[in-house]
Amino acid sequence: MKADSLIFDLDGTLWDASASCVMAWNKALEKKGIKDFRITEQLAFSFAGKLLDEIFTQYFTFLPPDQYNDMAMAYAEQEAFHMKNYGGHLYPNAKEELILLAKTYPLFIVSNCLAGYIENFLHQHGLESVFTDFECSGLTGKPKAENIAMIISRNQLESPVYIGDTLGDFEAAKQNRMPFIHAAYGFGKVSENKYKINNLKQLENVLKTII
Repeated sequence: MKADSLIFDLDGTLWDASASCVMAWNKALEKKGIKDFRITEQLAFSFAGKLLDEIFTQYFTFLPPDQYNDMAMAYAEQEAFHMKNYGGHLYPNAKEELILLAKTYPLFIVSNCLAGYIENFLHQHGLESVFTDFECSGLTGKPKAENIAMIISRNQLESPVYIGDTLGDFEAAKQNRMPFIHAAYGFGKVSENKYKINNLKQLENVLKTII
């Protein structure tokens, strides 16, 4: 069936806010009195698409599990400040392409981000009217596959396509039995996927090839 809607990941797909994330993480670490561990931009890239608990267990091995919640709260506070004041930069032609696509498809965002993150993105780049709906793990406490399913259900989508940059995005689309387009310019690698774009201007043509 021809695609009737487009669901986008955010980080690594529509924008790169890794510099702001690095500042937020390191300020949170400083506030918690942790002096011998700092986040680099390269490390922040590897956080893309992961839930906070995954980030803590994989990269914060020095932190006892009973301190995860305190660290999460410290980071959430700093992320809200840094995203509101610094945000991220859109990938080339993103705004123009999204406005064009929205004339043909309803657009959605599903991201493993904290509450308020998507709203900051939409406000900073004047995209509130372009997207029909969004969902994130920070609001639902659920993983990406389940949040995609929520968007599909409450908007009664019949043949949506998911666009993302990581293997986790691919797996979430696969769980929902929907086509996936890999944003190969983003943070992750997806070797087994059939469809990919190297920039957002290619998206419309790739959509025409999906059956």
